[in-house]
Parts: sequence; structure tokens; C-alpha cells
Amino acid sequence: MLIKLFLITGVIVAVSFIAMGISIFFRKNGKFPTFEIGKNKDMRKLGITCVKHDELRCFNRLKKGKHCDCG
Repeated sequence: MLIKLFLITGVIVAVSFIAMGISIFFRKNGKFPTFEIGKNKDMRKLGITCVKHDELRCFNRLKKGKHCDCG
């Protein structure tokens, strides 16, 4: 019973990977859209920035003795 479950699960995972590969192959750019803020041009156009970069910018200002309005 357990072996059948592993085989069925393996087949489902294999079919999923093959489907994703086919999807990437037939897409225009050949890659999935990015959802990371740092790499997404549309989010940067809207002025949405990454929290990591905001924290680093704020930390550098505090380190230099300047006031940071990061909240």
C-alpha cells in the first residue's frame, strides 16, 4: 500500500515538473515573471521598495549621526 502511494506521488510530481518545463519552453521570454520587489520593474515604477533596502538605508543614516524618518 505504501509503495503504491509513493509511486503515485512520484508520477504526479514528475508530471508537474514536465508541465512547468513545457510552460517555460513555450513562454515568450522563457522564464516565469518575477515577484521580488528588487527585480520587478513595474513595482519600482510605482515607488515600491524592498524592506531590506529601506532598513539598510535607515541604518546607514543612523550610523552617520543623521536622523532617520523610517518610523
